[in-house]
Amino acid sequence: MNTYGYDEAPVNGEVHDYVRRRLNEQAAAKAQACLELLPRVRTERGTCFALDTALTLYAVETPRCGGLPQCDFRVVVRDRVTRSSLDGVDFRTWNQPFATYTFPNGLICVHPIDTWIQYARYLDLVEMVVLGEAIARRFGYAFDDLSNRLKAFRRIVGRARCEAARPFMQPSDSVQETRSRIALLRYGLPMPVMHHVVTAPGGTTRYVVDMAYPERRVAIEYDGDHHRRFRSQYVRDQRKRRELRAMGWTVIEVFADDIRNADGQRDFARTVANAAGMPFTAAPSHAHRTLADPSLRPNARRGEYRRRALAREAAMHRPMVR
Repeated sequence: MNTYGYDEAPVNGEVHDYVRRRLNEQAAAKAQACLELLPRVRTERGTCFALDTALTLYAVETPRCGGLPQCDFRVVVRDRVTRSSLDGVDFRTWNQPFATYTFPNGLICVHPIDTWIQYARYLDLVEMVVLGEAIARRFGYAFDDLSNRLKAFRRIVGRARCEAARPFMQPSDSVQETRSRIALLRYGLPMPVMHHVVTAPGGTTRYVVDMAYPERRVAIEYDGDHHRRFRSQYVRDQRKRRELRAMGWTVIEVFADDIRNADGQRDFARTVANAAGMPFTAAPSHAHRTLADPSLRPNARRGEYRRRALAREAAMHRPMVR
């Protein structure tokens, strides 16, 4: 049980311990800052932290989100009347029956699963998958817990993204592992096997790889900067990959820069496809077509309304053919 009242998820190895320790340190710092903020907030209903502030307090990785302004704190209120004006505080109105969690230190946050649902207004489909897996990994939720909770909400922005994200969710060890997997699907490769176990000749040694296409003997390993932070971890990774290659496997290492943008993701997927002898289509298969569905982008409906309005305006000024 940690400072914030949650059981720690079981982790293995120095890398996982380092990531968890870093997230816990960020949570402790944010908790102290939130406690110092409370006397400045004037509300009779209590201050409920939300979105990225809630995730930081929960020690959960935050998603890539371009739809929210930079701020020090994110607070949710159920109506505009209870909003305040404070430097560094972004008040978000969300008139939904969201649940809350109160930490032992008195801080109140939107419940983790409801935080995922609230984010649906701001995140694209990929980051909804990333966040769903991160929350499930942190608290041990089943993925169906997320989709089942959605039934309690009515007329929420982003419901379609929540529903579309669920089929893509898989147990994963990190947000970057999730992004790597989704990049493969987005550019036409089939779903890889997660955490595949390769047994060495003789059966005495077993190697676990992040992702694999076993029938093609291709393994994919995400290699973050923290993997090289610890010499023993780095040596183990290199020995494992050397042994796998000696057994006839192709091992592809993926780095943060490889999946930072669409061009890098496409090149990464092409590299894997070539190694596996698979056709590279650069487009998702029929089963994964929602990854490229423009109607599932944030503000897609607003953009469509604007396109129609501009088209009508242009038609009004178009010269008539006589």
